[in-house]
Amino acid sequence: MTTHKAFLYSIEGYALPNHKDDFGFVNEAFVKNGIIAEEAFSLPVMDKAFVVVSGSDMRNKESTVSTELNNISKVVLFITSDECGDFRVDKIVHPDIKIWVQSPYPKHEKYFKMPIGAPLMLKNNLPEYTEKTSDMFFAGQITHQRRQQLARAIGYLNNVDYVPTAGFMQGDSPDIYYKKMSKAKIVPAPAGNVTIDSFRLYEALEMLCLPIADTKDSSGVDFDFWNYTFGEEVPLPKTNNWYFLIDILVNSIDNYPANMHKAVSWWIKYKRDFSNKIMEQINEH
Repeated sequence: MTTHKAFLYSIEGYALPNHKDDFGFVNEAFVKNGIIAEEAFSLPVMDKAFVVVSGSDMRNKESTVSTELNNISKVVLFITSDECGDFRVDKIVHPDIKIWVQSPYPKHEKYFKMPIGAPLMLKNNLPEYTEKTSDMFFAGQITHQRRQQLARAIGYLNNVDYVPTAGFMQGDSPDIYYKKMSKAKIVPAPAGNVTIDSFRLYEALEMLCLPIADTKDSSGVDFDFWNYTFGEEVPLPKTNNWYFLIDILVNSIDNYPANMHKAVSWWIKYKRDFSNKIMEQINEH
């Protein structure tokens, strides 16, 4: 059995992709497939390999990245940690490459798409399974209009654990955060500060919660990120107006836990299919 290599590539002086929580989704697939990953500031001449780069750190370095990638005859490339979509994927030129873009934008239509997934730190902070004692949990920064709308709506609800914070990672420690989330049935996942994608939606699925997905970005622009990224109708409640939160919650509670089981099963299958797909890509002739 061939053991494939993965290079966590950067240019000297810039962040390596595995030093960021966005790497968690790809890392899970690597671990599942027994892929050996190593940090690299240059890429060796070899037949085939997986390569991961932090897009936000490698923006404006695309020509160097492209040159290095051509040391490897067949490449499966993952662009992670680029929530602003600044990395110019179109500048990567290679005769035999498959490219995956994390938290993609409409301009990434011709590439393979993947979500941000759960953060790298989650695996080290998993709580013990517990009873669901609250209907809803939200802890996070209220920094833009989508979250402000959610904050106003959530004030009208009962049996909700609501913990607004001043900024990212300024609330509870990860172990407490996940413990609280695991006790909730429903978790609203408003858009992140830049892209609609956010760790929270996938953290909720990992905690056996039903997330509510946003369909507007932080500036209020409509974009069904979920169907675009996953290429199918996702089995999640979605909203473009958080003032409808009470109606969504009532409907979700009425159908709980069947709706949660369906969503979690879909997520498990998606991760499995992703793991299988990247192996097919690296092995195809």
